[in-house]
Amino acid sequence: MEKITYRMATAMDAAFVALVVAEAVGGALMERVCEGHKTDRDRALLKQLTAVCRRDDTLYSWRHTRLAVNAGGQPVGALVAYVGEGYRERRARTFALLEEFVTFDVDRMDDETRDGEYYLDSLAVLPPWRGRGIARRLLACAQADAARMGRPAILACAPGNTGAKHLYESLGFREEGHMFIFGEDYLRMVSSSIISS
Repeated sequence: MEKITYRMATAMDAAFVALVVAEAVGGALMERVCEGHKTDRDRALLKQLTAVCRRDDTLYSWRHTRLAVNAGGQPVGALVAYVGEGYRERRARTFALLEEFVTFDVDRMDDETRDGEYYLDSLAVLPPWRGRGIARRLLACAQADAARMGRPAILACAPGNTGAKHLYESLGFREEGHMFIFGEDYLRMVSSSIISS
């Protein structure tokens, strides 16, 4: 099996971070990209998201991202995670920049995270690389980061995404209520344990 390494993203990785964020929101964009079937709307979304990910002051900044990289140096997965402080300001800025693509009422969204928390926002792995433990390792790295900061790790899980929920539970996450985000109800899950890496 090919060796995977993990590193923090750089500004040069913004396009891949954008792909991860788009995939995490849903819509099977990664599959279309991998198969060469991007639509015009996909291209426009990725272009705008890449601009958002290049910035330092958005939720999806490259500065908040850990990558999984293959032996050839190509990113194959990533997790965007950040502290809760400043969330509302970054959210307002992020979605204002993505206004053309937002199909929900941002003002009706619950806060995904709060001060004192470490929020695991967007996680995705390219389809050919799935099933190799990459997502698990990215999550474990983020849990260790949270533990070093003395913060609980928080994430949102779509109630119908049983595979993701089982993965999160296997890493020590537990349900702690619900949150209404992106026009839908999600499970709020929390982990305060340290996972050995």
